[in-house]
Amino acid sequence: MLSACGPRLDENAQLAKEYLKDQGYSIKSYEGKYSHIIEREQLVHKPEISVWAVQTVEPDAYIGKEITQERFIVKNHPLSKIYGPQKSFSYKVSVSVFMFNGKIIGGISFPVGNGIAGSPYSLDGKTAEEVIEMDYAEWNKQWNEKYGY
Repeated sequence: MLSACGPRLDENAQLAKEYLKDQGYSIKSYEGKYSHIIEREQLVHKPEISVWAVQTVEPDAYIGKEITQERFIVKNHPLSKIYGPQKSFSYKVSVSVFMFNGKIIGGISFPVGNGIAGSPYSLDGKTAEEVIEMDYAEWNKQWNEKYGY
């Protein structure tokens, strides 16, 4: 008998999976992990700004430290309602749960489909404006003043 061999879920991945299930998401697949060290210099570049704009925590406590992203494909995510009418949308959402020292500190989500592009959403599908609760341009200015060099 053969079984599907995908990435194995370690303790962090299992914790992230349970968290996502508790949020009501249906886990379709585990896509593996990605670890990186948060560097202050990177915080003023577009990809990092977009990611941190949808977090409820500031990066200060994690600068110079390794964050692990546990990546999953889920269904029943709030983005499914938003992107549902688009023909290219697969009704699946890619989520990355951010982990530090065995604790969930945040994450991002993004709809899966051909030709879908843009900034990430929060783990629960909120835009940057919904998370930061202020004008994005003003928040971005403050961010660059704080983390710029």
